[in-house]
Amino acid sequence: MYKIIISLLLIFFSTTNLTYAENEYPFAVPNIDASSYALLDVKSGSIIAGKNLDKKVEPASLTKIATLYLVFKSLESKYISENDYVTISKKAWKMVGSRMFVEVGKKVQVRDLIQGVIVQSGNDASVALAEHIAGDEEFFVTMLNKLAGEMGLDNTKFQNVSGMPNKDHYTTARDLAILSQRLIQDFPEQYKRFSQKKYTYNNITQLNRNRLLTTYEYADGIKTGHTSSAGYCLSASAELEGTRLVSVIFGAKSSKVRFKYAKTLFKFGFRNFITKKYFQKNKIIAKERIWNGEEKYIDIGFNKDIYITFLKHEDQKIIPKLNLLSKIEAPVRLNQNLGTIDFWKNNKVVATEKIYALKRIEEGNLYRRTYDYIANFFIEN
Repeated sequence: MYKIIISLLLIFFSTTNLTYAENEYPFAVPNIDASSYALLDVKSGSIIAGKNLDKKVEPASLTKIATLYLVFKSLESKYISENDYVTISKKAWKMVGSRMFVEVGKKVQVRDLIQGVIVQSGNDASVALAEHIAGDEEFFVTMLNKLAGEMGLDNTKFQNVSGMPNKDHYTTARDLAILSQRLIQDFPEQYKRFSQKKYTYNNITQLNRNRLLTTYEYADGIKTGHTSSAGYCLSASAELEGTRLVSVIFGAKSSKVRFKYAKTLFKFGFRNFITKKYFQKNKIIAKERIWNGEEKYIDIGFNKDIYITFLKHEDQKIIPKLNLLSKIEAPVRLNQNLGTIDFWKNNKVVATEKIYALKRIEEGNLYRRTYDYIANFFIEN
């Protein structure tokens, strides 16, 4: 198979999109006394520290990160508007736990309900938004589970939109870190809402339950959670000098200690790691022979910027290897997946990124198809 590989690709670099093992570091990883946790580099997707990453746990109000993701998606598609008025149902009004104190029968704008979920962790606001989008909470939950499947959150299942305890309502530190990452990346403008420190509705002012917003200068989101069965939970994000991290903690013993642990993880991450862009979106990294097309070669690259998490003081060396389709035939659409790049370390694949067609190529004319038929005949025989 004919390949032209851009020389920039054939170099060694630190890994992306993998979970580091503690024994790979020349320094100690923080000892976090929680049920599970994950520290993730948002831009690269690398989990740089963790404990019981795939242990199924109760998400409590961290469920609302998924709920808000679908709300933002509905806003983006213009299915709903922030200016919409939502009539508060009896079910929403009767929700127990944290609330923004909406009143049954009253009309509340979507923008207010969103802030009621983010700042006040309103179970009532969560149900009201779900009903506005899907008609009822139950159908919205099917949308949440579909979202989890699309994101590859294989160990996550939802039974409600607020995080009320249910034996079949669970997630993991890994899945919740990925969900938080996606919300930050997919809705950067909406994510700015999560830094709001207090909110007033119905003449009741409530402080944001995420105390990192006032105690850690680099933090700017995202959500707390707590039930007696789940313990104290937190998904938090902070950014320093271009490196953004997400810290997810489940099952901490107290509210105070979850914030202490998050600060510890952030300090560990910022002290030892840095994120750099390594490949640019839509930049050609390879050209591959295409058969029966109007052109002879197709440009291949990434459909997103590729970031790498580097150890500041001792980078692990990685070898990239292209795995293209054995035979690419026209027509090929823009952004069609054409294979992967594996990142190798110590004779093992530690990460994989998909590569895509950077242009559309239609089927060639009769002359081109005949020429390729003959050429392919001699190659295969």
